[in-house]
Amino acid sequence: MKSDITVNNKSSKKNSYDDIPYESHSFPQTHPNRLATIGQLFGLQTPSITECRVLELGCASGTNIIPMASNLPNSEFVGLDLSKRQTDLANKTINAIGLKNIRIQHASILDVNEAWGLFDYIICHGVYSWVPAQVQDKILSISSNNLSKKGIAYISYNTYPGWHMRENIRHMMLYHVNQFEEPAKRIEQGRALVEFLASSVPIQNNPYGMLLKSELELISRSNDSYLFHEHLEENNAPLYFSQFVERTDKHNLQYLGEADIAVMLANEFPQSVNETLNRISPDIIRSEQYMDFLRNRHFRQTLLCHKDHALQREITAENIASLYVASAAANSNETIDLTSNEKQSFYTIAGQNVETKFPLTKAAFSILQAHWPKSIRVEDLIQMAASRIDLSVTDSEFSQHRQTLLDDLLYCFIARTLEFNIWQADFVTEVSEKPLVSKLVHHQNNHNQPIVNQRHETVNLDFVGKSLCKMLDGKNDKNALLKQLSNLVNEGELTLKEGDVKITDEKKQDAVLQDILDKTLKVFSKVALLAE
Repeated sequence: MKSDITVNNKSSKKNSYDDIPYESHSFPQTHPNRLATIGQLFGLQTPSITECRVLELGCASGTNIIPMASNLPNSEFVGLDLSKRQTDLANKTINAIGLKNIRIQHASILDVNEAWGLFDYIICHGVYSWVPAQVQDKILSISSNNLSKKGIAYISYNTYPGWHMRENIRHMMLYHVNQFEEPAKRIEQGRALVEFLASSVPIQNNPYGMLLKSELELISRSNDSYLFHEHLEENNAPLYFSQFVERTDKHNLQYLGEADIAVMLANEFPQSVNETLNRISPDIIRSEQYMDFLRNRHFRQTLLCHKDHALQREITAENIASLYVASAAANSNETIDLTSNEKQSFYTIAGQNVETKFPLTKAAFSILQAHWPKSIRVEDLIQMAASRIDLSVTDSEFSQHRQTLLDDLLYCFIARTLEFNIWQADFVTEVSEKPLVSKLVHHQNNHNQPIVNQRHETVNLDFVGKSLCKMLDGKNDKNALLKQLSNLVNEGELTLKEGDVKITDEKKQDAVLQDILDKTLKVFSKVALLAE
């Protein structure tokens, strides 16, 4: 969540984001790659992300926009935020790694005008619901007036009906903490009140008590900055999706879709529910609103484009043929049977899974798993899969096989077992003799900042990973890295154990350290941290 709580820079009103900076992260769903991919799936010919202009409203300390600029050097990025403390931190990072294609300004959203120019992608994550009405309207104005002809705007916001329940808790917390001034005390007392209520109200046969317990669990998992700026912020104005669309309509914007297409589908509901939704929903807006009612939805990540585009609402298999595809889904068996129609399962770490008996689809998943985290062009994947099973068929039969595989890939995308991309980031998956990470990753690791990989995901490294990361500058070979691990053992910072017994034998230590090094570097390769 970012900040814009005053009318302009000259306001004397205290900025809560200077008191408690929001813990900034990378958000893959906001990356131009994601926005452009979804635009293409709905028939919008989006601007090339390798040569585009991107604006982020409320960029905080730049953890979201700076990695984009680092990985798209021929594109231009502009960020703004009202918190000087956070924009100063962002600019320190930019200067430290020498980026020339990004500018972050200490400014108000209300300062943006025609002089800022047009942007192909506009990002506004965690801002809209947390600013006054005047700023909300300005966000939509910017998303229209400063958006290029085929551009896409991303805006996230809290929604009803889900926030009706949460809002009750927020009001109680505000009533209690308003007797305190210090942010830290307000956070402490906000947590204390919810804990008191949850422990005092019975849960059994009591929906209210269950709600309090659920909210306590959420708050207990949340860091202080999230609690402060989500529940205790002065402005937090949820709205219904249909109301948001009415507002965008006044700015000549239309609903393109959600940053996660899967949530636009009602696959989890019984067929009878889908039939009713189709009967009572004459258009996509009503359908989306009714699904919010069914899901008790509390948050949306909506994509907008100009009204004059004729969108293609039915996503067909041919829509994906020009895209890239990637998947880490693994086979449930040790081997993949490509010679028969035996059904086999492929599953992700997150728990999603699909089953297929079609040999071409099984071959495609096998190839994708081997290439992960790299993407492959869909057309290339089709040819590679056909070669894998030695598909000797007529042109007409091959066309049918190709169509079946495209249909399967589209289904798996909806089932979240694979992803489509419009672009392949420039990272390597083979560990070289002298491994290298980017200047940005070096800086983030050395300054205890969230580490963002080249897939725009936040990566958590353990102690060994962080220690080795400092040496991955392309100058140190594996022997030097192994020596660094040995130094950590000698200095008492790393302890090697076999079960509960400390390993003291030097030869055994060397073997264990070699294994640790190999496994750690493999992790780096599998989480898109290695650069060329």
